[in-house]
Amino acid sequence: MSSDVNDDGISQQLEAICQRLILFRTSLREALEDRTEAQSILGAELQRILEELQAVQMTIQQRSSLTELFEVERLQTSLQQKEVLLREIHHRVKNNLQIFSSLLDLQVMRTDDPSVQELLRSNQSRVNSIGLVHERLSQASDLTEISLGDYVQGLVVTLVRVNAIDPNQIALRIQADPNIQVLADRAIPIGLILHELISNALKHGLQGRGGEIFVELNQNFAGQATLGVSDSANRLSADFDPNATDSLGFQLINSLVQQLSGTLQIERGTQTTVRVRFNIFSDR
Repeated sequence: MSSDVNDDGISQQLEAICQRLILFRTSLREALEDRTEAQSILGAELQRILEELQAVQMTIQQRSSLTELFEVERLQTSLQQKEVLLREIHHRVKNNLQIFSSLLDLQVMRTDDPSVQELLRSNQSRVNSIGLVHERLSQASDLTEISLGDYVQGLVVTLVRVNAIDPNQIALRIQADPNIQVLADRAIPIGLILHELISNALKHGLQGRGGEIFVELNQNFAGQATLGVSDSANRLSADFDPNATDSLGFQLINSLVQQLSGTLQIERGTQTTVRVRFNIFSDR
């Protein structure tokens, strides 16, 4: 309503100035007959008209600036509301995953079959790996990206603490570039790959004897990242083919690597190293 009143006021000012200009044109014609008498009068009238035009112009500019300011404030408010909503969504997803993890924990306690317990624990750990992504997103200043280096650091420490029979027997080294930022839809498969590699190292390589696990994460100038997991056990045969195996872990790893459009490489020797290379951004 106030905008309409202001618009009407400007229109009335412009209409009054137009009438003044019409009168000024008539006076100018009359002054052509006697310039000396009308010169000072016409000059003063022209100055007043110019001042009124400038005042109207200033009013229009102020109204335009005010409108732009209101629009910017409206967009900022809308953005803040969406950020709060998105943060709440990540928080609720994390809570729902925690509930699901607790249900799996209850299922573990209701069975005495070690193989079933191990399967349930593995799935519970996978759920927790996904939940960690949403937890970090709900706390981050940027709700669309997370620091992959920080995520890897926290996830590896948690996996060793939870899955190792005796964490004190595991020497853990992590070298993760803290500058790698990825979207959530890429952080989740990366976290699941890391989960499988760490779990395989603990359960099949270092179980019962301990050793060292080394995790590295780096990127090159082309926007490609490499995630490597090494352990001090030589647990894979020379003819092991990760693409043709009955191992559920490596089947899941292969599926996740394909999802990232990445590549998988295994190095054997005094230690076993698995490296996954992938583009940091999915559109590359």
